[in-house]
Amino acid sequence: MRITKVQLTNFRNYVDDGFEPDAGMNILVGPNGQGKSAVLEAAYVLATSKSHRTARDSDVIRIGSDWARVRADVDRELRPEASIEITLARNEKKVVRINRVKHDRVGDIVGQLNVVIFSTADVDMVKSDPSHRRRFLNLEISQVSPQYVYALGRYKRVLEQRNSFLKEIRSLTRDGAALDIWDEQLVEYGSIMVEKRLVFLRRLSELAEPLYNQLAGGSENLGIEYEPKVALDSPRSLDDVRGSFRRDLEVAREADFARRTTTRGPHRDDVLLRVNGLDVRAYGSQGQQRSAALALKLAEIDLIEQMVGEPPVALLDDVTSELDEERRAQVFDLTLGRCQTLVTTTSLAELPRDMVSQSVLFTVASGRVEKA
Repeated sequence: MRITKVQLTNFRNYVDDGFEPDAGMNILVGPNGQGKSAVLEAAYVLATSKSHRTARDSDVIRIGSDWARVRADVDRELRPEASIEITLARNEKKVVRINRVKHDRVGDIVGQLNVVIFSTADVDMVKSDPSHRRRFLNLEISQVSPQYVYALGRYKRVLEQRNSFLKEIRSLTRDGAALDIWDEQLVEYGSIMVEKRLVFLRRLSELAEPLYNQLAGGSENLGIEYEPKVALDSPRSLDDVRGSFRRDLEVAREADFARRTTTRGPHRDDVLLRVNGLDVRAYGSQGQQRSAALALKLAEIDLIEQMVGEPPVALLDDVTSELDEERRAQVFDLTLGRCQTLVTTTSLAELPRDMVSQSVLFTVASGRVEKA
């Protein structure tokens, strides 16, 4: 899988510009604030419909403009080539076009392009609050599962409606039957999310744990545990998850009524990362946290390739500032020659000389990309 052309219009500091990356390693070099990261962000938006840098679509729209658009041509090994486009507006809904045909559902764009991004936000995913790890799960599973995209969207909508209803009702005895309606929908969509997260994390951990051991020089072990906010029984089939979730909602109903919010469900899930048995978030060093994040990302490349049949595009955003020389070398070794890669840097001197010699160089200045 590779991007053959990408175009940015009113996106960040781009007025209207783009470039045609090579199938191998591509280096975007230039001072900070010129638009290097915006190119990678645009690719991520096309892959997931969301930015990895901000939760607000309006943040990516160029100052002085009411809308932004990113478009890319994608060459794929197992599926026909595709042209994908997404338009974001300050006061209107996103508009998605695939092969120039407008789609009513934004989620239809997800999976047309698969990417894995390495950025400064990766460590935050490891060491910050659970919302960062849930967002990681949502964005990455969505790339390989249209069913998850649909269930996630429906779950968020039902959860908002259930919470609004909890704020309005006066008595569980009188309004319990109405609450049952929301509970059944929450169980239906939430159970799909939990089951998909179980499978994804099990497969990701199988790949990430040996990678972490390699990054740590064989001296440390990484453990990844899914912590669902649903009391799961074994075996964990979709029907099992539904039954557990339904019972949890019944048990928590009085607590939900008292707090006026939904206390059980995948919107409260977490992922626990342990190094040699200790929670890396609380007890890990900065180096261990970075290695854990890196192992997850490297494992994700393997997992996406297994699930879709071809490697994703790797987006390496300023990794030289976050990783030491040894870890950078391992990342480049695992991506060079394996998948299309876009790398941003402020200086070529920060990159391995042999890698630079095998790469295509682009300079970025004031929202313009030019082949060096």
